[in-house]
Amino acid sequence: GLAWERLPEPRPQLTLEVIFPSGQEQIFYLGPHAPRLTPKEIDLLHGIWLELSSEVAPEEIHHHDVIHFALEELQHEIGNGRREEIVGRLREHLHDIKNRRSPEPAAR
Repeated sequence: GLAWERLPEPRPQLTLEVIFPSGQEQIFYLGPHAPRLTPKEIDLLHGIWLELSSEVAPEEIHHHDVIHFALEELQHEIGNGRREEIVGRLREHLHDIKNRRSPEPAAR
């Protein structure tokens, strides 16, 4: 991530695929790349796409259009004085995800 950004230009885009003796694969991307979305993120994207598809008809809309639009809207909000609010909400989101992944131990 950030180490790659510190490399001098031109920075190489690489994909490193490690295959363990057990057959398990792990892929590492160096440089800009499409994120691997979780099933929950795909469901969220699809739901938004489905909801908006009928409203923009007869225009055709694709899932990547929803992502592109959302990213531009986020960039716009950050650049228009809402950076602090956006960063605060992002921190809350990251905290919530962390808590879902590792729930508090049960009280004894």
